[in-house]
Amino acid sequence: MRHARILSAMAAASLIAGVAACGSSGPSPSAGRGPVTIGESTTLSGAIAELGQSGLQGVQLAVADINAHGGLLGHKVKVVSADDAATPATGASNVRSMILNDHAVAIFGPVSSAVAAAEEPLAAEYKVPIFFHTSNDINLMGKGFTKYAFQVVPNTVMESRAAADYLAKQSGGKPITIATFAPAYSFGYDTVSGFLTALKDLHVHYKLVAQEFPPLEAPNISAYLSKIVTARPQYLFNAQFGGDLVTFTKQAAGYGLFAKTKVIAMYDSPVLEALGSSAPASAIGFDRAPFWAIPGLGAFNREFHARYGAWPSEWAILAYTAVQTWAYGVKRAHSFGGDAVSAALAGATVPTIRGDITIRACDHQAEIPEYVGVVASKPDPSYGEILWDPSSLFAAPFATIDLSCAQVEALRG
Repeated sequence: MRHARILSAMAAASLIAGVAACGSSGPSPSAGRGPVTIGESTTLSGAIAELGQSGLQGVQLAVADINAHGGLLGHKVKVVSADDAATPATGASNVRSMILNDHAVAIFGPVSSAVAAAEEPLAAEYKVPIFFHTSNDINLMGKGFTKYAFQVVPNTVMESRAAADYLAKQSGGKPITIATFAPAYSFGYDTVSGFLTALKDLHVHYKLVAQEFPPLEAPNISAYLSKIVTARPQYLFNAQFGGDLVTFTKQAAGYGLFAKTKVIAMYDSPVLEALGSSAPASAIGFDRAPFWAIPGLGAFNREFHARYGAWPSEWAILAYTAVQTWAYGVKRAHSFGGDAVSAALAGATVPTIRGDITIRACDHQAEIPEYVGVVASKPDPSYGEILWDPSSLFAAPFATIDLSCAQVEALRG
């Protein structure tokens, strides 16, 4: 499990300087002013808890960094958090309590897109901005869109299109057979649908031979795996993540799946770290914010590793980015008010640890790439962990993998 860390004063100064420089100067910090509260309702228990815990750490560290440099508009920032147990009703209850009882001025999280869909209407009801840094269903910014919602993570369309684009290049125009494997809820269904649609758009000649949708956090998926093995696909697109993907990989190895089928899945650094020497060499991985591939993260990575002996996950990176985005909006608006912050962020270009990120005005989607690569057979010499073969790295640009504004508007009906 990855642990929280506090950046050094030198690194912190450089990160917060970007936020301060882009907004007009707010009021000077005042000792008489109380803190403002932000909330993180996310999954902190169960098979996908690592994602929520890492995200919470990213939020807490960003806030610690902000407070170390005077806070925002003269106020220190306080974080309250709660476990949603990957349950929509619990997530919605957490958010309502954070807004009404803790007086949260912004909400961050969660992991599950189903939970996010339950929380998003509350942001509109109470006019409090909500920032999705892990959940990424396209419908959060489509059918469910509210001006108070922001998504700083690649959405399900972007992720699946990036994987499809990579597969199109791998297939070289030849007919292929594929299967899909995904968790049985909106994220899984939408990601698979987006992947298959992208293959068609890219004119990939494929035959779909199997589709399986095991429950989220299922401990035994042998019945689902046996059907995939029997179908003998050349490629398997897997939309699982976190602990579920670790479970899949270990059980699939027992079936000899990786020797027969090229697997495409979210083999990010936490999953690869958990698998260690069992990481499936030559599998195709995709990642929303790989620490080893994003220019400009070098100092951030070194500070993290020096303090905790581990490299940062994308969940921590994206969560930190989400807080930076909110802080930029506050500084630019000279206000913590939801209407003012939301208006300040729509169409804005925000300086973050991963570079400048534009928040597209039509849907508040961050214009960022999705990364794809091949799992290496041995540890990376720079980081001492099995990651991706550097020569295989592909950064799919936002302009080619996301829906256009017109397409997003069509989703809203």
